[in-house]
Amino acid sequence: MRRYSSLILLFTLVLTLPGCVRQRSVRVAPANGSARQSSDTGSPSALSNFIQGTLRISQENTAAAEEALIQLHKRRPYLAELSGRVAANGADIDSRRQLADAYLDEGLLPFAFQMYQEIQSIKPDDSHAELGVARVWDRWGDYGLAYQHAERAVVLEPKSADALEALGRVQLHRNLIDQALSAFLSALEIKPQSASLLSNTGYVFLKRGDLIQARVFLERAVAADNSLVEAHNNLGIVLARMGESNQALSEFLAVNDPAAAFNNLGVVFLDQRKWTEARDVFRRALLLDPGHKKAQANLLEAEAHAPRPATINLPPFKETNEVAAAPKKPDSKKPVAARAEKSGPVTGRESRITTAYKDALNRFRGRRYNETIDILNWLLQQYPNDALASNCEYWIGESYFGLADYRKAYSAFKRVTLYNGSTKRNDAVVMMRRAAIKTQRQGGQTKGVA
Repeated sequence: MRRYSSLILLFTLVLTLPGCVRQRSVRVAPANGSARQSSDTGSPSALSNFIQGTLRISQENTAAAEEALIQLHKRRPYLAELSGRVAANGADIDSRRQLADAYLDEGLLPFAFQMYQEIQSIKPDDSHAELGVARVWDRWGDYGLAYQHAERAVVLEPKSADALEALGRVQLHRNLIDQALSAFLSALEIKPQSASLLSNTGYVFLKRGDLIQARVFLERAVAADNSLVEAHNNLGIVLARMGESNQALSEFLAVNDPAAAFNNLGVVFLDQRKWTEARDVFRRALLLDPGHKKAQANLLEAEAHAPRPATINLPPFKETNEVAAAPKKPDSKKPVAARAEKSGPVTGRESRITTAYKDALNRFRGRRYNETIDILNWLLQQYPNDALASNCEYWIGESYFGLADYRKAYSAFKRVTLYNGSTKRNDAVVMMRRAAIKTQRQGGQTKGVA
């Protein structure tokens, strides 16, 4: 294009001026979106916007970009017609605006930038052109220049919701959260039903950790435009963080396939360090799509952190000859509870019960209450009629008491009193009273003990 060749020629002439060749450098936008300033005195930050734009155009206006432009004009003949008008009339601002906006929407940033600059050369105080240049620099990752042009667009047209929204986006990319929120709220005063503004405002509140306000604005955004992907996803994050997992999943499912929706929910759980919940959700995602790479990686992370179930170390059912050759057999008429307190080997089924029971008590003494409960509940499921059953219920109650879950503790102690001849009955009655008092102090209501 002739305009492009002229810009490159002018840029070449500028660089040949004394002092320019030796110190030129290019600003690089890191992946995190924050501009890295060069300490070189010849960095583009010290040059005019025009020259910086020429640098960008020289990088992006390749043969592929030219071909994309040609194909766009073929797909949309109206744009080719506008291009003809622009070439024929150097003062046609309206055609240039339409053409620049179309190029920006299509991602042809160098051509959009050139067109906005042509408008500025014709009408220096054109707020639309300033806004367009701001959007281009924002897309290019130079948020400092994007901010300058967005701010000027707002100064030129203070009641422009589009300019305020662009300013808010740039401030958000600069990680200036409060300034971004101020710009979005000002824009909403002008366009209160704008779905994109409502969504962006909700996102800023989410970034600030204000979940209630984030939910309000994101729900309004979804109501205004139910197809807005960002609004649904961000609302899902908010709801998950607020403990409303089912509603969160519904929001994720509204704009994602089922496997991706479950993966999104799992990512929130990971962020909250809810390892077990995250693991279960990622497994659901992989049931739906076994090849989901992100869910596979996330599941590995969740499983690495999730607590492992308590392992019960039990002897095998078949005892060794050493046990069989023991000089004395235990009195089978004595209850297993009594046998558990004596040293010496026991055989078969009794050995498994007493070993697990002792293992549970050792864990209780180590204040590993959840593991104690797991083992004792296992014993009750496997051997519900054993003489140790009431003892198991009692130590389950003690474990819940240690966890300050006094309601469950009270229920366990209550079950002990239902066993005839339990050696732990009196202790359980005492602990029931203590659990009832603790529950009342926590604000609950538990019936007294007779």
